Amino acid sequence: MNKIKLGFIGLGYIGKIHAIACFAMPLVFPDLPFEVHLGPVYKRDLLSLPHFFEKGVKSIGELLDAEGLTAVDICTPNYLHFEEAMKVIDRGYDIYLEKPIGLNGDEAFKIKEAAIKKNVINQTALMYRFMPAVAQARDMVKNGEIGQILNFKAMMLHSGYLDPNRPISWKMKKATCGGGAIVDMGIHLIDAVRFMLGEITSLRAQSRTFFKQRPSKQGSNIMEDVDVDDWTNVDVELESGAWGSIEASRISAEMEEETRFEIYGTKGSIMISTKHPDYAILYKKQENRMYSGIYDGEGAFTKYVRTIYPGEKFSMGYMVNMHMASLINFFKNICEGRIVYQETPTFEEAYKDQLILDKIVNV
Repeated sequence: MNKIKLGFIGLGYIGKIHAIACFAMPLVFPDLPFEVHLGPVYKRDLLSLPHFFEKGVKSIGELLDAEGLTAVDICTPNYLHFEEAMKVIDRGYDIYLEKPIGLNGDEAFKIKEAAIKKNVINQTALMYRFMPAVAQARDMVKNGEIGQILNFKAMMLHSGYLDPNRPISWKMKKATCGGGAIVDMGIHLIDAVRFMLGEITSLRAQSRTFFKQRPSKQGSNIMEDVDVDDWTNVDVELESGAWGSIEASRISAEMEEETRFEIYGTKGSIMISTKHPDYAILYKKQENRMYSGIYDGEGAFTKYVRTIYPGEKFSMGYMVNMHMASLINFFKNICEGRIVYQETPTFEEAYKDQLILDKIVNV
C-alpha cells in the first residue's frame, strides 16, 4: 500500500471540495492502491481547521519541511499560484494545482517548464475530463458516430453573481484573477472542447460586465469597480474546420445550474449535461433514434474513468464526483511514478488552455 501525505495550501471553498473527495475516497473505493493522509495545511484562519488534518502551519516553508510529505494541493486565489507552485516544484514535490495555473500564459509556461525540469508528477484540476459523459462523447466523436463535426455549443451558466449586493472579491479584479467568468468557468469549457473535438485555431469574443461596481464588504456603502466580465461568449474555429461557441456566465438564472455541450455532425448529434454526468446522449439521424447508456466503442481512458468516478449510490454530486476521480488519477500517477494516461490534464494541457484565455481576455 502506497502512503501519500498530501499538504494543502489554501482551504477555501474549492480546497474543501478537494478535501471532501480525499476523505471519502477509501469509503467509496476501498481497493485503491494508495492511502491518502491529509497532512499539514497552510491557510489564513488555522483555528477553523478540521481535526482530521495533521496540523496547521504558519508558512509555506513550514509546510514543505513537514516530515514525510509526498505532494501538495494548491487551492488559493489565482494571483498566488505562480509563487506558491514554484516553491513546491523547487522542493521536488508532486503537485496538484487549481485552474488556471497562472494569471497568464507567461506564468503558466514557467510553471510547466519548472515541473518538467524537476520531473515532478503534476496535474491541474480540469476535472471535466473525468466526467464519464464527456469521455464517452470523445470516443463517439473519434469513432465517427455523428460523422464530420460541423458545429458545437459549450455553455456554463451560473447565477451566483446576480445579487448586486454581493461584495467585491479577488474573483472580480483582473489583477488578482486574470479574468472573470471566462477564466473562472470558461477554462473548463475550453479544455473540454479541446479534449473532445481538437485544437482551437481562431476566435472572436465579446464580454459584458453588468454589475460594474460592488460593495467593498458585506453591508458597506463604499463601492469598488469591477474590471472583469460577468458574461463572455466566444466564437471559435477548430483545426478540423468545425466552428462553435463557448459561453460562460455568472449572471444567468436557471432552475438548476448546468454545464451543457451540444455537438452537431453530418450524421447526428451528441448532448452532454451535468444533470446526466454518466452518459452522453447520441442521436443518429439516419436511424432517427437516440441512444444513452453503455457504449461498445468506449476507449481505454473512458473505461478507466468509470472505475474511479463514484457510482450512483455513492454520488456526492457531480462536482465532488469529478474532483474525486481527478484526484484519484493524480494519486495513481504518483504511485506509478509517471503519467499513465495521456488524457491527464497536466500543466502542459493547462498551459494550452491559458494561451487561449490570454487571447480572449486581450480581445
